[in-house]
Amino acid sequence: MDLRSLTVLTLVAMISLSLASCTGMASAPERSEDSQDLPAGIIVSDERVGEREDGTGAFRTHCLETHVANDDPLVKPNEPGAAHEHVFLGNPTVDAFTTIDTLIEADETLCDGDTLNRSGYWIPSLYDAFGERIRYVDPLIYYKTGYHLPPNDIVPPPPGLRMIAGDAMASAPQAVAITKFRCGSWTPEEPQFSPGDPLDHIPTLPDCDVGDIVEMRLVFPQCWDGMNLASDDHQSHMAYPEEATAPNPGTGSCPNSHPVAIPEISYNFHVYVTEETGSPSAWRFVTDPTGADGGTTFHGDWMNGWDEDVMTTIVENCLHGTLECMVGLLGDGTRLKPVPLE
Repeated sequence: MDLRSLTVLTLVAMISLSLASCTGMASAPERSEDSQDLPAGIIVSDERVGEREDGTGAFRTHCLETHVANDDPLVKPNEPGAAHEHVFLGNPTVDAFTTIDTLIEADETLCDGDTLNRSGYWIPSLYDAFGERIRYVDPLIYYKTGYHLPPNDIVPPPPGLRMIAGDAMASAPQAVAITKFRCGSWTPEEPQFSPGDPLDHIPTLPDCDVGDIVEMRLVFPQCWDGMNLASDDHQSHMAYPEEATAPNPGTGSCPNSHPVAIPEISYNFHVYVTEETGSPSAWRFVTDPTGADGGTTFHGDWMNGWDEDVMTTIVENCLHGTLECMVGLLGDGTRLKPVPLE
C-alpha cells in the first residue's frame, strides 16, 4: 500500500472516530429537487449526517495541490516571483496578480464541488530532513463552529474576505491556538472538548517515530470587525475569540472590536513519518529561520471564493444544526461532488 493510500485510510479512520462520538445518526433530510435540478458540483447523497454530542457543527472539504510558485497576491501583489515558495491548493489560477474579482473567474478547481469553491488557499512549502519537499497529500479544509463560540452566532464569511493566519517572520514558536502539531500516537490528558480534537498539540514540529503520523493544523482567526474585508497587515481586521474552557464548548466570545463570528477555518495535513522523510523535528518550512524549531513560521493565506448559497447552506445546516457533515455533506441529502483524489 502506497503512502497516499495509507494517508487516506488514516483520515477516514479519524473522521469515523469523531463520528462515532455522536449521540446518534440521522438520515439526511430529503431534498425536493430532482438531481437534474441541482447546481453543477452538487450531487444527491444517501450518506447520513449525525448530531455531534459536543454541541458543535463541522464541515470539511478537500482541496488538492495545484501548483508551487514564489507568488503571494496578498503580501506581494503584482510582483511575480517576489515571495517565498508557496504551495497553492484548489484554485489553479491563483498567482501574484490574483484579486477577488479574478479569483471567482476560474473555470475549474481541484476542490470538492469544483467551481462552487473558487477560494484561494496557500501555505509555505515544507521540506523533510533531507531537503525533499513534502507534498500535502489530500489536505482537508475545515469550516467548523469551533469549540469557543456558540454555533448560532456563526454567519457566512462575507464575499471578498481575505486574511492570513500565522507569522512568516516569527523567530519563536507561535501560539498553539494558531499553529498546532502533534504525533498521531499521542494520548492526550483530560479534559478535552472532543476525543477527535485533542488538546495536546504543540506549536512546533514534534519528534515522531517512523510509522507515526504528524498532524498539522493552521487555525485562522474567527472574529471579523464587520467592516473591512482586508487590512494592511492582512490580520488586524480579524481576531481570535476569547477561548471557551474545556470541556464546555461555546462558552467563549468574540471581542467587542471584532463582533462578527464566521466559521473557524483551518488547514489540516497528515503526513506519515518514514525512513525517507527523517524525523519531523528536522523538517522545516521554507520560511523557518536557521536555528529555529521546525514549524516556527507555519502560516497560510485564504481568499473567499465560495458560492454564497453553498456557504449559507453549510452554515445553516451543518454549523447551526450542530451536525457532523463529514467531508462534503451539506446536511440536506446532497453533497459537494468529490474531487478525484490523486
